[in-house]
Amino acid sequence: MALIFIRVELRGDPSKQDYENLHAYMEKNNWPRKITGSRGESTLPHAMYQGNSETDAASIANALRTGIEAYVWTHAIVLVIAAQTWAMNPA
Repeated sequence: MALIFIRVELRGDPSKQDYENLHAYMEKNNWPRKITGSRGESTLPHAMYQGNSETDAASIANALRTGIEAYVWTHAIVLVIAAQTWAMNPA
């Protein structure tokens, strides 16, 4: 099972509420903004999410973009990265 990191950009002029709707949509689909590391729990940078999946990155990206554009915002860019390990130095 791969560690998955996702970055979403809502193109155009989305409001803060549009991004709040995105966060809720992602959380509902099991892609939280929180990550637990050696220093405890941290929030990922804006519109970045994480989780674990056996699904390939392209399939995740396609499914998320379709859902986001149907329920959150009409034009989105979705970047999905599958990783073996990660590190973050929170502020």
